[in-house]
Amino acid sequence: MTNNEFLAYIKPLCIADHKKTGILASMTGAQAIIESNWGRSGLSEKANNLFGMKGSYQGQSVTMRTKEFVNGSYITINAKFRKYPSFKESIEDHGRLLSGAARYKNLVNCTDYRTACRLLQKDGYATSPTYADTLIKTIEKYFLYLWDDVDIKVNPYREPITNLKQGSKGASVKWLQYELRLNGYDVAVDGNFGPLTDAAVCHFQFKAGLITDGIVGPKTRSKLKGE
Repeated sequence: MTNNEFLAYIKPLCIADHKKTGILASMTGAQAIIESNWGRSGLSEKANNLFGMKGSYQGQSVTMRTKEFVNGSYITINAKFRKYPSFKESIEDHGRLLSGAARYKNLVNCTDYRTACRLLQKDGYATSPTYADTLIKTIEKYFLYLWDDVDIKVNPYREPITNLKQGSKGASVKWLQYELRLNGYDVAVDGNFGPLTDAAVCHFQFKAGLITDGIVGPKTRSKLKGE
């Protein structure tokens, strides 16, 4: 799974969890990236455990070696971690922990990702002294804060059935621009497929492994939607 595929996979799961628990989707996404190395860590591959959650899940667990920051330095220990059927259950369990535990109650319905990340570290979630800063940098680097914007979770414009390209205009272009914003591109939703929209489309196509031609056809639309 590539980084883009990982983001596309966890994005709707993090947003759904945000709606259910009040824990910011951007913070959940950043934690998943950092703690699972984009879903490639041994723990995530063996147990679908994205957040290093210890213990067992429905009686399932794995034991693995891990590093923890203790008394000013890192030590290596053996620990028991929860094993999940898929990433979905891992994200849901993470949301239940942060929204249900008394010490994390200050995270529920927190609307500022910087504040939420600093509170998470202050509440004792992680032992690393730079954990909050790392989360914030990850959120900003990959535009994950857009996942928290309640105004852009559902695209109000109808998906086009014909190809779009530079020079196209109208509501179909607004659909495209809205999807680009959902994917982290700072473009205006003005219905005008101009140079800035074209540059965003080409950059997205390049990252998604598509032909970089600036033409928004079925494959590009599908990738934009995270399919």
